[in-house]
Amino acid sequence: MQIRQHFYLSFIILLLLSGLTAMAQPVPTNEFPFKMTVEQYVEKYAATAIEEMHRNRIPASITLAQGLLESGNGNSRLALVGNNHFGIKCKKDWAGETLKEDDDAPQECFRKYPTPIDSYRDHSEFLKKGQRYAFLFDLELTDYKGWAHGLKKAGYATNPKYAEILIGVIERNNLSRFDQLKPTAVEEKQIVAEKKQVIAQETKLIVNGVHAVVVKLGDSYTSIALDNDMRVWQIYKYNDLSKNSSINVGDTIFIKPKNYKAIIESHTVHSGENMHMISQRYAIKLSKLLSMNKMKEGDEPVAGEIIYLRNKRKDIPKLREALAPKDSLMDNTVYADAQKNIETSQPQLPHNPYDLEAHGIKEQMAFIHIVQAGETLFAIAKRYNIQLEGVKELNKLKGDAIHVGMHLIINPNQPTININEESVIPGYHTVLQGETLYSIARLYRTTVEMLKTLNELQSDTIKVGEELVIIPKFEEKPAEQKVTDDEEGPVYYEVREGETLYAISRKFQTEIAELRKLNNMIDNTIHVGQKLRVR
Repeated sequence: MQIRQHFYLSFIILLLLSGLTAMAQPVPTNEFPFKMTVEQYVEKYAATAIEEMHRNRIPASITLAQGLLESGNGNSRLALVGNNHFGIKCKKDWAGETLKEDDDAPQECFRKYPTPIDSYRDHSEFLKKGQRYAFLFDLELTDYKGWAHGLKKAGYATNPKYAEILIGVIERNNLSRFDQLKPTAVEEKQIVAEKKQVIAQETKLIVNGVHAVVVKLGDSYTSIALDNDMRVWQIYKYNDLSKNSSINVGDTIFIKPKNYKAIIESHTVHSGENMHMISQRYAIKLSKLLSMNKMKEGDEPVAGEIIYLRNKRKDIPKLREALAPKDSLMDNTVYADAQKNIETSQPQLPHNPYDLEAHGIKEQMAFIHIVQAGETLFAIAKRYNIQLEGVKELNKLKGDAIHVGMHLIINPNQPTININEESVIPGYHTVLQGETLYSIARLYRTTVEMLKTLNELQSDTIKVGEELVIIPKFEEKPAEQKVTDDEEGPVYYEVREGETLYAISRKFQTEIAELRKLNNMIDNTIHVGQKLRVR
């Protein structure tokens, strides 16, 4: 039976790749004979999820639930053709094969894997290396609810109900049973051997009698903790780090607690050095180093001052002028209880110099986003579903330039700042970052074809800053298409010109995978007039 299933899947993938389906009569999606059920998916990939759980401390239930959601039970085109079960996009560091698929934008680049197992392992690496997910690895493996809410808090998905959706998938299918399973003796031996190999490849140091590692390219606090059988909070504690600290290649990371004193007596402060750097250099606990020198947290010595490393000094060293720390908007305490880290990861915004009332912002909704490597201002605005211009205005940014570690004030309640509000009839619309012809057409209640005709466009491609001639229509928008009077029954929607499955999923606040499941679809292809079940 297993061989037959593999044969059928291989056969259909071959058809998709070769384009032979275009020559044959189209098969109605609801009669597609090879669709995998939830039960079949779980049976096929549970062992891989369990293996990843014991290798990387990610609950098998969470991995399976995310795989089910992202791949439509393994039936999506990304899963069938690209073995990509988690919708991971290419990014700059991806050197493998790729696959193009419509998502947030048309024909985006997604990773293509040799096997589904490679997809599962890459998903683990994605979570391990993402600094904002580090606190999750301190949760117990059986705490799938904590993981689900933590993933949402960390910004894994924009759907406000993502945690509830994930928990629902786990509980409906009893996936938590896999979190209880222990690895077999053979698997455990293999995992231990892999960890030893990773540790052997690291650059190891002993500073002041304390064991440490040197950060390599691709390392994260999570990966270092897992490779050394530690909890992530211990890495933070042993190295006097705050939750929003960034990691850099070449950093020294201690994997054991630092000492109370150094071997030598003192250190002369160099330009640009701070007390944390000195504590790391000599493997001394920062609190003890501050106490020895009659300093308090936040105090920094001027260049040329002598810092005592073994004995208490009698006077206070000359200090640099105190500045408001960048981290003052955050609760930087790293708790052993990972749930506390989740609860403090997006704090309320206190009073500050920004004129928040001018934007009608509710302070309790605001939080701080710390810029990660590879992020752009546009990507951050997209993640929180707010206007890029609004982020710039709120943070007093003159351009789009941002840097790693930068603190951005984010407020989901911020009204859209639209530079095109004064457009007249006929008028002009200046294209903003992230806009498409379809979104502009909807804004002015016109059509894509009308926009293309008025502006003599040969394709749907437009550029930021381009001015488009606009002649809006003001007739009433047609009512939503519902083919049922029963509010408890299924709800259908008729596809209109220019709409995508992604746009419809946003309209009805549901997941693309859920729409495909409800309509027995194997990809995102839809056509005008098609009636889609949306609930």
